[in-house]
Amino acid sequence: MKTINKNIEKYIKNIILIFIIIQPILDLTAGLTQNILKINTTISSIIRLIFLLFCIYYILVLDKTKEKKKSIIYTILITVYTTIFSLLTIIYKDTNALTYELKNTINAFYLPIILLSLTNMFKQYDIKINIKTIVYTYMTYIILILIPNITNTGFQSYAIAKDGSSGWFTSANGVGNILSILLPIIILYLIKSKNIIKALLIITTTLYVFLSMGTKVPILSLVICVISTLLFYIIKWIKEKEKTKILITLFTTIIITITSILIIPKTTFYKNIQIHKEYLGFKNYTEILTNYELLDHFVFSQRLTFLKNTNKNYLKANVLEKTFGIGYIENYGTESVSTKTIEIDYAEIFYRNGIIGFVIFFSILLPNIIKKLKTKEKTLENTELKTSIILILLLALFSGHILITPAVSIFVALIIGGKYEKINQR
Repeated sequence: MKTINKNIEKYIKNIILIFIIIQPILDLTAGLTQNILKINTTISSIIRLIFLLFCIYYILVLDKTKEKKKSIIYTILITVYTTIFSLLTIIYKDTNALTYELKNTINAFYLPIILLSLTNMFKQYDIKINIKTIVYTYMTYIILILIPNITNTGFQSYAIAKDGSSGWFTSANGVGNILSILLPIIILYLIKSKNIIKALLIITTTLYVFLSMGTKVPILSLVICVISTLLFYIIKWIKEKEKTKILITLFTTIIITITSILIIPKTTFYKNIQIHKEYLGFKNYTEILTNYELLDHFVFSQRLTFLKNTNKNYLKANVLEKTFGIGYIENYGTESVSTKTIEIDYAEIFYRNGIIGFVIFFSILLPNIIKKLKTKEKTLENTELKTSIILILLLALFSGHILITPAVSIFVALIIGGKYEKINQR
């Protein structure tokens, strides 16, 4: 056992880096398996489960940091919670529902456990991720959407009405979320590396993919990232009294904005917005702000309706179910049985896993987020990482599948708990 532990410790950095790099490949296999072979259990799920067990093993056996005791306590709490949740599922539903409920609960608590372990691994072994690793991973996702879109072999982002392709991936929302939260790190790399050819390649392929996927999230995330970066430099240049740089930047921004206004109406992204607008039957976008139904449908894609329905079922539940969660199957054993998710991560965790699950989850997540956001060092690196965290928090509200989807939450854990090597300017 000592030999095994020594080997794990020797190669732990490589294990983490390999796991990061293979994420697009895992999602590719899932997309091909589910869309072509129609099989739900994929090799990607198995590998991510193995990595979860590896992280638990590290916390219980290999962790030598000051935070080990706290990490073990949280791991035990999650295990006890999951056991109680499973027992309540058997009591109030039956054993047939257990597999589905347990699978989704493990998915939900994947992030807290991964975050606890990775944070301590980075400290104990002084691991720093080379940003190039993130760039290679990001570009692999981009290429695996770009090629199928060009060859017209990709899977559709939407089942009906709207256009767009998610490449060879199962979910446009999932891969869109990954690209969105990694985008600030990519912008950081582009600015620091100062390689014009690489920059043009990454920018053009990113824009093409973002506009062809048909989903709103990547485009809105891009806008937020650009504004955040511009503000950083404008504030910096105002302090340094660099008037020429400010004027050039503002002029360039105006040109890019005008060009975007001309190009966007010809994209799948804009076409889908128009389809949605025509379907809902409103003329002016300002109507959305004064009409709850339009707000729910256009901005939240009916997530507020899903929330309202789940809230009704939660209020009808008994004390134990409210405390430990009503689970992921609502109205089990009735004609109105539903497995429809809310797609608002905060609400998903609260209703599905109850007060106890919600408290455990966010007592792990929030301190780590607050610690990152409180960093006062005014560097581009900190600005982009903070932007990424803000995107995580926003997308968890408006898009979902950020905090409770292992394929995405592994990147959330890396952004919140990771350390990165500084980029050498060239």
